[in-house]
Amino acid sequence: MTPQLSSAVNRPAIPWSGATVTAEVDVEPGTRDGAMARHVALCVDTSGSMGGEKIAQAREGAAWVFGLLEDEDFLTIVAFDSEASFVMRPRQWAEISREEAMSKVDRLSAGGGTDMYDGLETAGSALRSMGYRSDEEAVRRILLLSDGKDNDHELDAFTDLAEELDGMGIRIQSAGIGEDYDEETIRTIGTTARGEWTHLEQPGDIEEFFGDAVEAASEVVAPDAQLELDVAPGVEITDVYRARPQAQDVDLDWTDNVAIVKLPDLIEREHQRVVMKVHAPGMDGIPEDDAPDSLLAERRDDGPAEDEHHKLADLTLTARGAQATGIISVEYTDDNAKLAQNNEGVDLDHRQTVVNTALGKGNVATAETQVEKMTRIHGEDTRVVEEAARQTELVKEGGRAERNRATKIVADDDEGLQS
Repeated sequence: MTPQLSSAVNRPAIPWSGATVTAEVDVEPGTRDGAMARHVALCVDTSGSMGGEKIAQAREGAAWVFGLLEDEDFLTIVAFDSEASFVMRPRQWAEISREEAMSKVDRLSAGGGTDMYDGLETAGSALRSMGYRSDEEAVRRILLLSDGKDNDHELDAFTDLAEELDGMGIRIQSAGIGEDYDEETIRTIGTTARGEWTHLEQPGDIEEFFGDAVEAASEVVAPDAQLELDVAPGVEITDVYRARPQAQDVDLDWTDNVAIVKLPDLIEREHQRVVMKVHAPGMDGIPEDDAPDSLLAERRDDGPAEDEHHKLADLTLTARGAQATGIISVEYTDDNAKLAQNNEGVDLDHRQTVVNTALGKGNVATAETQVEKMTRIHGEDTRVVEEAARQTELVKEGGRAERNRATKIVADDDEGLQS
């Protein structure tokens, strides 16, 4: 089954003078026959602070990954302390025994400083050395684990590196363990490379982090996904967020009138959702070449304009070997009954995503302001408002675990996309 797109707006009908609407696009990933080969690089912090149970659990986590690999998969293991080094250069799993792999992992030991940048760059170089084509049937992942702060590199350097790796089709799942890692760096690496960032509370969580990421890679339907929004004249797109699978804000890439939203790889049974604000211009501001017939009739004084559906944006989802299309549209009208229609779920989805993205960054004040607006508009007894208020209070009283959990929005399938 191929991917499918669904879209909805909170106000399906707007006045002829124009309005700003909230829109959301839901991506149903579809299915595929068989799994693609996985190119996995474990990038493990082995600095002095990783000593004891953490490095022991990192070894156990790697061993768990060994049991999930298929013969066609490739595995790389990079360790980084004051500098990065290969524990295992890229090897196809069919060409290495589990015993040999375990013997390499058993040599992991903790000591020295933290050069996370060198570790990430080394892991990326290993995956790049295996070649990359846009039609290649392989899923490429770096699983980054750290409990500390890079000794020398600033956030901008990690952002640039993650963007470079993302451009090579490499997604990064980044995890920080404990309370002393650089949360902003871990979060930025994961979100910039279209993966996820995760907080690990205890060393025992390392195995689950590695295992879940490798298993998810086996369920990829199509890598390198992106959503194109070809907007109509006068239309503006702002406040764009990925709501699922993890709440993250999005910087649009514009080419002429086409905005690009980069998406995580499409994973079977994992819906993705993008929410945004769309400014629909007044019909009097639309050039004649783009105006609907009813508006042209009104401009010629041939009579009153009738209600008119108008396309705000063409939607095109592309991924390696997959494509789907859709539209975002509204109806221009002066019918008060139609103008009163409100798809409340769409607005709530956007506001909840804004709250949860802010909470993921620890911006409690921003989240509280948004919750106040949600309460004033939708009422405090609305389920989504109650959940947003609860998450805000948990983050306010808690720490990194609560911030990370807040970014995972759980929504009912029958809410939001209703028109």
